[in-house]
Amino acid sequence: MKDLAIKYLERLVLQHQTKDELINKIMELQERDKELVDLYSNLYKSKRESDKSHQEDIKGYKKRIEELVKQLAKSEVVSEEYKRVADLKLGNTYNINATWIDKIVFILKAAGRPLRSSEIVEILLKNDIMFRTLTGDHQKGLSAHLTKALKYGRIVGVKQKGQNGYLFSLPD
Repeated sequence: MKDLAIKYLERLVLQHQTKDELINKIMELQERDKELVDLYSNLYKSKRESDKSHQEDIKGYKKRIEELVKQLAKSEVVSEEYKRVADLKLGNTYNINATWIDKIVFILKAAGRPLRSSEIVEILLKNDIMFRTLTGDHQKGLSAHLTKALKYGRIVGVKQKGQNGYLFSLPD
């Protein structure tokens, strides 16, 4: 009700004003509208510029993330290589270039239980290309190295009753 009364009074006031007063009033309103439009357009331009700036920032961040991911992948490869070298030096990884005695000791350590020579031969056939090409009879080829390892005290051979051959294990 109050709004209706204000609108009615505004119309009544406008009807009693002269033509010059109305023109001045229109000029004031146009000037005010022009200032508001300018303010709005400036705000809109700054918004678009900030959007462009944010888009450029996002692109920069994406590029940086990609670079960091690549750098992380490279560092993981290097880290894996260092771990592999350390494991080889510590004897935690099968080394194809190790001596035959070291290979036998590694297999017994990795198995965690005593093994027969036939089991050692199976493991070497699966993991060592050199062993496959060493001799035609793999059991005889391994026998000399097992004898050396026994002689040097690197492994222990225990004869079991009722079975041919020895059960090889690491010394305590």
